[in-house]
Amino acid sequence: MPWRLWNFVLACGLALLCNAHPIYAETSDKLQFSGFARVVLGYLDDKNAEYLNYDNSLSIDNESLIGLQADYQMMDSLAVTGQLISHSGEQRDSGIEWLYLTYAPTNALKLKLGRQRTPFLNYSDVIDVGYAYPWATLPQQTYPRHFFSNFDGLMASYEIPSTLFLMNIEGYWGYFKDKVVVSEREMEAKTTGFHGLISHISFKNWNLRGSYHQGTTSVTLDDVTQFSGLLSQLGFSQSADSLATTGVTEVFQFSANYETVDYFVRGELNRIKADFIFVPDTDGYFLSTGYNYFPFSSYISYSKNTTDYEQPASDIPIGLSPVLDGLAYSYLNIFEQLPVNSSEAYTLGTRWDLQPGLALKGEVSLIKGADNESAFFNIKDTAFDREALLYLIALEWVF
Repeated sequence: MPWRLWNFVLACGLALLCNAHPIYAETSDKLQFSGFARVVLGYLDDKNAEYLNYDNSLSIDNESLIGLQADYQMMDSLAVTGQLISHSGEQRDSGIEWLYLTYAPTNALKLKLGRQRTPFLNYSDVIDVGYAYPWATLPQQTYPRHFFSNFDGLMASYEIPSTLFLMNIEGYWGYFKDKVVVSEREMEAKTTGFHGLISHISFKNWNLRGSYHQGTTSVTLDDVTQFSGLLSQLGFSQSADSLATTGVTEVFQFSANYETVDYFVRGELNRIKADFIFVPDTDGYFLSTGYNYFPFSSYISYSKNTTDYEQPASDIPIGLSPVLDGLAYSYLNIFEQLPVNSSEAYTLGTRWDLQPGLALKGEVSLIKGADNESAFFNIKDTAFDREALLYLIALEWVF
């Protein structure tokens, strides 16, 4: 067992022993501690591929984690929040996830300054807190893993109460700098001028959310930058420009949830647009419905995404000389290696609330993609038909 996993299991055990009865522990009137954890066991039923690092062996070290949070109320209108997360897998770095000051000059207005969760999607704030949603995991087709998990900056939220509805408007400005994995390549990424606007409306049994996000993103890819510079020197400016590693990224999002005591219907869609080669235009959505029969709830879900890259330029002539042919093929090969991750997933699952703060989930998902596309699979054998079943069992708790 990897040392990261040993540390994770030890931390989970200590947290569970220390917090077996209360969900929240309060050491004083001003300082509060809370936490969350999840252990996710997964298995993919095909030996010819991996999906989100799951293969045809049982694994708990991909999405298992433990998080600890401290909130300190320095005065009535000023507080500080810190959150530390330890991940069992190597896909995400462990460390400080949140660290920000909250200033609330009025009951309706809040200002947050520091490192915060990036509010791209409806479940962004609780994406690591599996207890907060019914599914064992959020669908990759709608919640892609390469999204920036946090940003450094300022967020303002304003609540508009009404006898008919409750409305909250948020706006933020900041920056992001970290390593990300895009198109199966790890790269340094930096986003400046990062800003967004979010509106959330609650009306009777309905919860609606819409948001828009934008920033100028640059990634560090020395080999691509050097090749682009060579193309520019040779006069092939269209091809050189198409290999840009800096551009504007936009995210559009809308979600609608309908909840009653007995059942729920939830859906979300998003669109990602980027002006540089390694981030495709992506449209994704999911729709889920479930029935609650305490202490159980069962659900079915469908999720789908489509990805499209910009077409390569055609200003490098082919057939005139071996040198130009080699240059053109090297250029086209960059586009041919870009993974096309269009896919869809059919999911069936059940959640069992064992006790307040502790839930057990089990689900199975049929993942499907086109024969000539990656569909988020890491393909080991060309005979793989881009179709597999993913089984997940998740133990979720908050304390």
